[in-house]
Amino acid sequence: MKELFVCEKPGQARDFAEAISGGYQQKKGYVVGDDGKVYTSAVGHLVELDDIEQLNWDVNPARLPYFEKELPLKVIPDTKDQFKIVTDLMREAETIIIATDAGREGEHIFRKIYKKGNIKKPLKRIWVSDYSKSGINKAYQFLKDGSDYEGLALAGQLREEADFLLGANTTIVATKLSGNKKLISLGRVQTPTLAMIVNRDDQIENFKKVESYTVAAKANDFEFEMKLDKDQFLSEVEANSIKDSLSNRTNCVIDEKDELEKPKHLFDLTLLQRYMNSKHKWTAKKTLDVLQSLYQTHKVVTYPRTSSKYVASSEEFPKLLESHRDDPMVAEVIEKNYEIEKSFVNPKEVTDHEAIIITKQTPSSLNKDESLLYNIVFTRFIAAFYPPAVYHKTNITFDDGEQTFKTSEKVLVDPGWLKLYKEVTKDPKLKNVTLSDVGEYFLKKKETKPPKRYTEASLLGDMENAAKFLEDQSDKKLMKRVEGIGTPATRASIIEKLVKRNYIEKKNNQIVSTTLGQEIIGMMPKDFTLYSVKLTAYFETLLTAVETGEIDGDTFYEEFQGFLLKADKEIKGNVKQLKTYEVEKEVIAKCPNCGKPIYENSKAYGCSGFKEGCKTTVWKNGLEKLGKKKVTKNEAKKLLEGKEVNVTLKSKKGNSYKAGVVFNKDKNWIEFAKSFAQ
Repeated sequence: MKELFVCEKPGQARDFAEAISGGYQQKKGYVVGDDGKVYTSAVGHLVELDDIEQLNWDVNPARLPYFEKELPLKVIPDTKDQFKIVTDLMREAETIIIATDAGREGEHIFRKIYKKGNIKKPLKRIWVSDYSKSGINKAYQFLKDGSDYEGLALAGQLREEADFLLGANTTIVATKLSGNKKLISLGRVQTPTLAMIVNRDDQIENFKKVESYTVAAKANDFEFEMKLDKDQFLSEVEANSIKDSLSNRTNCVIDEKDELEKPKHLFDLTLLQRYMNSKHKWTAKKTLDVLQSLYQTHKVVTYPRTSSKYVASSEEFPKLLESHRDDPMVAEVIEKNYEIEKSFVNPKEVTDHEAIIITKQTPSSLNKDESLLYNIVFTRFIAAFYPPAVYHKTNITFDDGEQTFKTSEKVLVDPGWLKLYKEVTKDPKLKNVTLSDVGEYFLKKKETKPPKRYTEASLLGDMENAAKFLEDQSDKKLMKRVEGIGTPATRASIIEKLVKRNYIEKKNNQIVSTTLGQEIIGMMPKDFTLYSVKLTAYFETLLTAVETGEIDGDTFYEEFQGFLLKADKEIKGNVKQLKTYEVEKEVIAKCPNCGKPIYENSKAYGCSGFKEGCKTTVWKNGLEKLGKKKVTKNEAKKLLEGKEVNVTLKSKKGNSYKAGVVFNKDKNWIEFAKSFAQ
């Protein structure tokens, strides 16, 4: 075998074979292309960090922190067969092509298999951002040596090892020394994120509003207001005194100008997640999941997990637009020779991947969510070719004694790119206002408002722009350079992890810290290393330096060990005894296999004996393919008690019908009851 492609998932292996080899034959654990090339996959993950004997719940905290370089690996038990298939194929191949996701984590997934399998073969790398056939073939024409990605691979390894060691050591020490019965989970990204949420909630709870007054006057549909300094607050008496002194309006100045507004930036993942949460109340995870489907299954958008809002070149755009000419918006771009906004084309702003844009592939058979998200990405991309929108802005000021009054108007007079968003133009009106139109003065009451609760959109924004929480200018620059805490690929999972651990909860699209989350942030001094976003900024800077070859692994380990020792010392010297705060979980039913309680989580009703090997699970979407979106709590209870449940399902033609279903505890799935099957 000359070439072996190792992909991340089976579907990707088939896509590569279809694109590069023109077709394939399915084998067990891999496919053989029509031209003899072989494509296999890691089915997600095959190898993980091995258990560390020194890090367990019986260890004396005094013996921690535990530190070790080059942590051992193990094959994930459920994937042993696929691991053998992949490594056997590797040994047979002349050249191995790394075809996992193009990024740090994708590279690391492959390298763990390669390392655990003790493989010594030449490596090539295919870097795919566009999963259409043409995109894969184009990437195949530009294969690079695997050695070009040694820094990326090492950074992936160090990131996993450091996060594991930091999380495991601090979690064990904090949990045991705090005397809490519930696990106190700490981590490099999740803990500063939790601290941000708790601190915001504290600001809201302790907020004391400040009332103030100003002087205003109406003029037709507009309101003039007295100009005050930024930190100037007037009492009612002071404002009334000023009002009584006013009697001579002069120096009316009208300032008019047109302002151009360029199209909105192309989407990176975080920007798209924020947009979907603000406009459609989608969670960050939902946006990523649907986007991944558009990318991997339908191949209609480019790589999702990008941190760039730019493209490196516009050279391919004429062909790309031509493939979508049937769309009226695109047809206008072609006919009028519009070009993409020049500032969006900047190779210096592109690292691993470009902004999220459409591909040449036209969509078909998208579901409702996929269609919505695709249209948003499509419109944002096409809008980037349209001319700027033009606003007419009018400011009017006048003086009265020592005071100045101002009002303004901004109206859209030429929609430009906003035409795609159905924005309508208006005629300016303020310019026609004169001093004779201004009515009597009156007092206007104002009051300061507390910060708003976090939404996923605003939290993602603060995670990305975490420099705002730092005071030192050098720290701010550092944080901006690494683009905040977490990565576009991990921020959604961090939020979900905090929810799962009951540290935060979502209420009406707002994110609020729980009592347990507040206790965790309150158990240590405010300057605790893991509470600050600064640690993550420096950590990511080190990983970037590893990727580029500026520092080696030993230097990283040395720096990291210092962080670990510092965090451990801070916990041992300061941790507070926590109140016992446990949420009493509702028992759905007793497990029909092992007898332990069944609890509800976000995706299923699962057995609490999973750590002992019990896999009993009733998935909430267990009947989704048959037309029922969710198995309710009451239905799950009856199914787990061995009862038959009558449900309403839908046929492939969309017709509703009633059926009896039962839970098969041996096969761990919901199936039709015998009465219905007969």
